[in-house]
Parts: sequence; C-alpha cells; structure tokens
Amino acid sequence: MATEAVDPGRSVVDAPAPDAPRAADGGAHGGAAPPLPPLDPADEYAITLMGLLVEVHARITRVLGAQMEEACGLPLSWYDAMIRLRRSPGGFTTMTRLAAEVSLTSGGITRLVDRLVESGYAERSNCPTDRRSVYVRLTPAGVAKVDEATASHRAVLEQHLLEPLSDGERGALESALRKLRSA
Repeated sequence: MATEAVDPGRSVVDAPAPDAPRAADGGAHGGAAPPLPPLDPADEYAITLMGLLVEVHARITRVLGAQMEEACGLPLSWYDAMIRLRRSPGGFTTMTRLAAEVSLTSGGITRLVDRLVESGYAERSNCPTDRRSVYVRLTPAGVAKVDEATASHRAVLEQHLLEPLSDGERGALESALRKLRSA
C-alpha cells in the first residue's frame, strides 16, 4: 500500500502516522484487514481545521503555563481569571460571567476563586440588588500580581503567537476568532 508523502508542516491530524501499521503488512493484530474507506473530503477538512486549532491551543497553553509558573508562580488558570477581572469594567464581574469567560463550571470557578481569595488576590462580595449574584474582584495584591505576570506573559505571546504571523494574518486570525466566538 503506497503512503502519501507528508509535508513537514502538516499536523498529526493531516495524515496517518508514518509508522502506522498498514493493512498489507498484517497490521498490529496479525490479520490483513480491508482498507478503510476514506472520509468524505468535507469531513476531512472540518476535522483537520478543528484538530489544528486544538493542537495550536495545546502547544501555546503548555508554553504559557510553564512560563507563568516559572516567572510568577501563578498557574495559567489563575492568570486567565485574574486578567479577565483586571480587564472587566469597574474591575469586577459576577462569578457566573467569569465562569463562562474561562470555560469552567460553577463548581470549577468556585474552587478557582476560593484559591485566589485564600492567596489574597481576590475578594467576593454579594450583589446588593440580587442575592443570587456574587461579585468577584481583584485585591490590590491581585492587581499587582497580574500586572507583574502580564509583562512576562506578553513576551511569550509575542514569540509563539504574534511573531510567526504577518500583520495581515494576525488581523485575519482575530477577525475569524471573533466571528466564531459570536456564531
């Protein structure tokens, strides 16, 4: 069975692994298996785009997480919540909104905010007009910590997200991501 040459820039979602067992050589289970029919090209394209997005996110997240821990001692998930609070109008938001912005469940955001509060980086307060809503805001120590972390975070973002792209590609990426977020 002939295999397609894989371009070095292609992702693992683009093609089978070079050492994947082939039907002609008996495969990993000894018996010859009939070849699988190819996926529909439209399915291949959608799956490849999603795979690329996931792979890029995973790679950049690993690099950013390691850098954040080393430079500032903050887990990346803490930074993500803290920078969203720092950028919120008035410097605070509801727990529900913060959970949606950082893609956590209500239990997950409660545990994350508990850790931020215990560390002295955030505080909770009840909404005066709706007892069901709880606000969270950064403390002065939290603002100082997120500002410190942002300085080193930006250097890694520059290297791994911005520098590989031209100005036009950055603009197109931003536009596409905003469109997808709103879809």
